Amino acid sequence: MPDPLGALSVTWPLYAAFLIGYAVGSVPFGWLLTRAVGLGDIRNIGSGNIGATNVLRTGRKGLAALTLLLDALKGALPVLIALNQYGIDIAVVIGAGAVMGHALPLWLRIATLRGAAIAAAVLAIMVGALAIGLTGKGLTSVLGWLILIGMGAFAWGGKGVATGLGVLLAINPAVGALACLTWLIALAIFRYSSLAALIAFLAAPIYAYLLPDIEFVGLFFLSGLQLTEFAAGLFLLILLRHAGNIARLIRGDEPKVGGARPPASAESQGR
Repeated sequence: MPDPLGALSVTWPLYAAFLIGYAVGSVPFGWLLTRAVGLGDIRNIGSGNIGATNVLRTGRKGLAALTLLLDALKGALPVLIALNQYGIDIAVVIGAGAVMGHALPLWLRIATLRGAAIAAAVLAIMVGALAIGLTGKGLTSVLGWLILIGMGAFAWGGKGVATGLGVLLAINPAVGALACLTWLIALAIFRYSSLAALIAFLAAPIYAYLLPDIEFVGLFFLSGLQLTEFAAGLFLLILLRHAGNIARLIRGDEPKVGGARPPASAESQGR
């Protein structure tokens, strides 16, 4: 295992980019907005998730749409700024940080001493895994990124769909737009938000592999192998975050968008 500080003189901008992306991505808009309008803690509603789909369960469609937009923007804007100022490598890492921040928002854990300790431990593991991913060679590097992605299985925040789509749109608008279109078509056909997300993010690496790099208004938008790997990593994270939804889909009690909600006991099993 490489010394995580061995190449710090070279990799520190990437660490900084990840942490900046994480800080922006960890702003829990669904939680903030529902509290602001007097609906209480969104974690006590529906699936307990802080994303737009669970906000929709409050019956406030406008609030859910605003949550979706803000969650997408907190992924897209840091990436676009990084693309304009620092290049594609920083943009990819800051995008990864934004998605991880949405999935693991420390702000929702630090209300108690135990929660703060958990948050500190999670941050330490995250930075350690990032160090392995950035400084390791070959399979060692892959292991670091897999550890980082695997943390999604224990996440307490959002599922990363809107933020992930925002990141993809910013890194390559064509890939992101096709992923969004795939999500919309799958949602219209199946009416399962979770299944639509899984299909869209499964398709994203294929789009990234098939589409060429593009340059537009002076910015270089990445496609090819690097974005394919990044999109594949996003899919793995989305897959882990939807483990409960997959179980409910198999059982046949996953709620459809606009349909009747299942009994609370069935829904809570996927939290």
